[in-house]
Amino acid sequence: MHPPYLLERRMSEHIALGELEPARVILKEINRRTRARLAGDVLRSLKNSLIASCTIFTRAAIEGGVDAEIAFTLSDASIKEIEASREQEELGRLELRMLEDFVNLVRRHVAERRNVLVWRAVKYIQTRIDREISLQEAARELGVSEQHLSSQFSKAMGESFVDYVQRVKVEEAQYYLRSTKLDIMRIAQMFGFSYQAYFSRVFRKVAGLTPSEYRRRYFQA
Repeated sequence: MHPPYLLERRMSEHIALGELEPARVILKEINRRTRARLAGDVLRSLKNSLIASCTIFTRAAIEGGVDAEIAFTLSDASIKEIEASREQEELGRLELRMLEDFVNLVRRHVAERRNVLVWRAVKYIQTRIDREISLQEAARELGVSEQHLSSQFSKAMGESFVDYVQRVKVEEAQYYLRSTKLDIMRIAQMFGFSYQAYFSRVFRKVAGLTPSEYRRRYFQA
């Protein structure tokens, strides 16, 4: 059976508003129902269903104001994770994580627009993603104190300046680990990491896996 359109519409509205818990409740309600059979193989059918969910989440995030290219980049990464998954339980967890990721995109967009300083800081990070980025240098470039930038950034984004920089770098590096055969040290250098050991430590902190483990799990031959 296909889920009622009204439930999907309400879930999309909550995503567009950055409201995680109501969206999660509706997703669980949808998943209590029997999923439509979208392929002969059970696992393939579930993957197709999650890709459809990913499409809904992506469109909702764009409606919430997220830049389309950013939303589609997350969509592409999510679909690659779906295709790499081999177990139904893992796919179930992935769908919930996808929902959280898209809601967080909307929340970050709203936070950036509310705070001009934070928006400028995010743009500063984006233009220097291939270099080492420090709070001290960013504050000097933006003409504020380190303490003020750190406080405003954490308040608006829900994570520290350093954690945000590390997460964005790791998310970008994941694309190259999944899609290319570039040496891990070369990928580390592309994002301003001078030492592979430090890159691996930061990567594991953010992704829960080392770069080598991530590549073995998600590499698309």
